[in-house]
Amino acid sequence: MLNPQSRAALKRVLASLLGIGQTRFELLGVELAQARRSAVATLTWSLVMVLAGAFASLMLCAAIVMLAWASSPLLAILGCALFYALLALLAFSKMKSSIDGQGSMFEATITELGKDRQAILDSISEPRASAPGVQAP
Repeated sequence: MLNPQSRAALKRVLASLLGIGQTRFELLGVELAQARRSAVATLTWSLVMVLAGAFASLMLCAAIVMLAWASSPLLAILGCALFYALLALLAFSKMKSSIDGQGSMFEATITELGKDRQAILDSISEPRASAPGVQAP
């Protein structure tokens, strides 16, 4: 059975650990909400951009083919196909660099948990200071 001082100390340690855990979970929730908002906005604007770009380039290529119909329609169609292929390669490279440039998920939470772990390890490894007037053995 624990004496009253030990029981009180244990309760304080458990309360501190629960408080740390609660703070970290709140931080995790904030990061999840931010990631969700960012993903939805990115997907929405990407869809609008792709559709608008597709319609604009389709109309432009149709106009080019119509203008070149009398002289060389096949060359105009091949030019438009080459344009779309180059556009697809550019979009792929931009998407890949965007994905590669993103930081890891929950970066702030992981950093804070690492600091918490180090603080606990440091507090365990520190020699306890003795009370005034009492000498350590």
